[in-house]
Amino acid sequence: MLGSDADGLPLFPPLPGGRAAAQSGARSVARLVAGLRTAVITVRSDEVAAMVVFVDHQPVDGVAVRGDRRVTGPDALDEIADAPVERVTVTEVTPDVARVVGSYFLPTELRAVPAGFVAPEDFVRSLARPGQRGCLLVRTDDSLGMVFLAGGRVVLGYRQDGQIGGFEQVAPLFARPGATLWARLGPDLTGPMPEPETVPPPPSLAGPAPAAPPPPPVAYSTPDPPSRPHAPANGSAASEVVPAAPVPQVAPLDAALAEVREVLGAHAVRVEPILRRAEPTVEGLRAAAEALRERRVRLLSPATMDLVADRVLAALDRQVASAPRT
Repeated sequence: MLGSDADGLPLFPPLPGGRAAAQSGARSVARLVAGLRTAVITVRSDEVAAMVVFVDHQPVDGVAVRGDRRVTGPDALDEIADAPVERVTVTEVTPDVARVVGSYFLPTELRAVPAGFVAPEDFVRSLARPGQRGCLLVRTDDSLGMVFLAGGRVVLGYRQDGQIGGFEQVAPLFARPGATLWARLGPDLTGPMPEPETVPPPPSLAGPAPAAPPPPPVAYSTPDPPSRPHAPANGSAASEVVPAAPVPQVAPLDAALAEVREVLGAHAVRVEPILRRAEPTVEGLRAAAEALRERRVRLLSPATMDLVADRVLAALDRQVASAPRT
């Protein structure tokens, strides 16, 4: 069973603050990941060792090692599709950790640099370049610290079995005897990182809330009495036929998404964005539905994608048939 990588570092990064999650009786990896939102799944078996990171239901990064074969990125999920569920561990992590922890799997650009040779803050600043993401590891005899970089700044830092914070969590390790530095770097393709959220103070510290203005007065008017219908000249009562209100038609996009959800269930989140990016007309959605047949979506077979495309096209045909004719 694998425990370290080619650099002699742990194969998987520690996940401070992570909480083991129940697997809800899932019988396959596909069923298991369908219910994930933001979490990390880890697999260790005799054939494969893998870690895959999910953010908002989507696999965003990971690594899978099977013999001499090493797969990184979201494609690592395909390597564990047939893994026994009992060998899978699910760890819930914060979104801040999930967005950056995949940088641990980037290629190693600097190896075993003595920490005493560098000025810590200047060294970290030199690695935090715009358009680049990365992970700086500070290794000592009894500890491992990680500083994650993205968007030209330090995004997160923590020690093994420590608290999540910034660079201050790792800085003391630079002064330890024998500390070495390892930098794993790569292009940042995720766009700008969100700024840390500002948590509002509790009501007891925020001061009394301003009194809400009184609601404006409501003017009431007495409706006019309904006019009596005029009797026809021959004295017979005429019955007035009121046309029924038209039934609003479901938008083509909503009809298409409903079919996707019915076929795929929780896995619909992997296909919905494709349809949402299409032109929201019947013809635009037809083209997107046909394109689904050529799409490779993780954990969904080509036969399933064909079924989704057929169901969406049938729903769009019904839309055209039920449209009012002018």
